[in-house]
Amino acid sequence: MLHIAICDDDPVTCTQLEEVIIVFQNSMRREFEVDVFYSGEELYKYIIKENFYHLIFLGIEFETINGIEIGRKIREERNDNITQIVYVSVKESYAIKLFDIRPLNFLVKPLKKEKIKKVLKTAIMLIDHENQYFEFKINRTHKRIPFKDIIYLESNRKKVKIVEKDGEYEFYGKLEEAMQQLPGENFLQIHKSYIVNYSYIVSYQYNYIEMVNKRILPISQHNRKVVGNWLIEQKQEE
Repeated sequence: MLHIAICDDDPVTCTQLEEVIIVFQNSMRREFEVDVFYSGEELYKYIIKENFYHLIFLGIEFETINGIEIGRKIREERNDNITQIVYVSVKESYAIKLFDIRPLNFLVKPLKKEKIKKVLKTAIMLIDHENQYFEFKINRTHKRIPFKDIIYLESNRKKVKIVEKDGEYEFYGKLEEAMQQLPGENFLQIHKSYIVNYSYIVSYQYNYIEMVNKRILPISQHNRKVVGNWLIEQKQEE
């Protein structure tokens, strides 16, 4: 799922971008979720509630907080160098002022469909390459946690619990689907109810694993050989 925001005070520009994104989504067989904002203030209020976007198409001139300020806040205050920002404006002169925000691109109005598609292709390539986060949704809030911070995941009926260094989160989902997001070299499903991160394993017995937080997790009988071989391989690579 790719989370995209469009933020511009011109409804026509927002509609054009949204339509191109929807068509592009279908051609790429990717799933996008698109939110539209008509003011910079509205977008930033949403972001500071711990929401995030992979890609933001961002206008510059707004009545209150402008697009340059928003970009700077994302990079500096939020310490977010992952989100790809594409600025949209009628004035090319803004481009030089955006250097320290490191935008992916700068689109000049009137927008051209082929240029938007090219930007989307580049953004997807970069996002897929740089993604080091586990992403999930709690109610309407999008969250992401670095893979390296996850200790283990636990299935709890229709929910998945993520136990990480700084706390726990629960979201609706399946453990098998969560595993598809995780890098296979560090994570393994040891039981129908548990996925563990090798980096946080303290000790191992043939039927259980102890994690760094003192939690003892069972290894299902049919997984014991796979888990044993995986742990040997991990140890050899250290």
